[in-house]
Amino acid sequence: MVSFLLIISFLLHIISIYAIYMLNKQLQKKEDTIEIAQLFEEYLQEIKKENDRLQNDLIRYTHNKSDKPIETVEKEKKVGNLVMNDAEDKWLKNVNEVNDSVESSLEGKVLQLYHQGLSIADIAKKLDCGITEAELIIRFHD
Repeated sequence: MVSFLLIISFLLHIISIYAIYMLNKQLQKKEDTIEIAQLFEEYLQEIKKENDRLQNDLIRYTHNKSDKPIETVEKEKKVGNLVMNDAEDKWLKNVNEVNDSVESSLEGKVLQLYHQGLSIADIAKKLDCGITEAELIIRFHD
C-alpha cells in the first residue's frame, strides 16, 4: 500500500512540475508578445512623426513655390515657348558640350563585316579574335 501511495505521489509531482513548466512557458510568450507590441508601437510613432515632418515640408515647399520668395527664385528667361531658369540653362549648355561615342560589340562588328562579304578568317584577323569565335557568332546569329 505504501508503494502505491509513493507512485501516486511521484506521478502528482511530475504532473505538477510539467504544469508549472507549461505555465512558465506561456508567461514568457505573453511577455514576448507584449515586448513585440511595444516595439511595433514605438516604430509606428516614429513613422507618424516622419510622416508629419514630410507633410510640413511639403506644405512649406508648395507654399514657397507659389509665393516665389525673392531669395529663392532664380532668374528666368524665355527661350521659344519655354521658360528656363539659370540652372536649367547651365545644364543644357553642359549637355550640348558632351561628346558621346558609341562602340559596337564584338558580335556587332563580326556581323557587320560578315554582311560586307569578308570571310571568317579575314574577320578574325581584322578584329583580333579567334576564327572559331567569329564562326560561332555568325552561326548563332543565323
